[in-house]
Amino acid sequence: MKEGLVDISGGVSEEFNLKAPETRDSMENGVFWKMMKNNLKQGYLIGCANSMKNEDGKTEEGTGPNGITFNHAYGLLRMEDVTASEQL
Repeated sequence: MKEGLVDISGGVSEEFNLKAPETRDSMENGVFWKMMKNNLKQGYLIGCANSMKNEDGKTEEGTGPNGITFNHAYGLLRMEDVTASEQL
């Protein structure tokens, strides 16, 4: 995905592994959320993907617990702060 965003924008890319300890720390303390909201506000192109492979290394079909389809790319258009009772 990041190569595609670079190709269409002429910009540079940065990748975050949400399972990496340093990213998990910034997610838990809210720094990651604030950074992503700020980047989106500044006009950055932001995308995400949920890559899943089985034990044989083949891509898996399916959907995660939050409705994100495995092995598909998504573009981030908006970010909102909501409370649990306001879930979209």
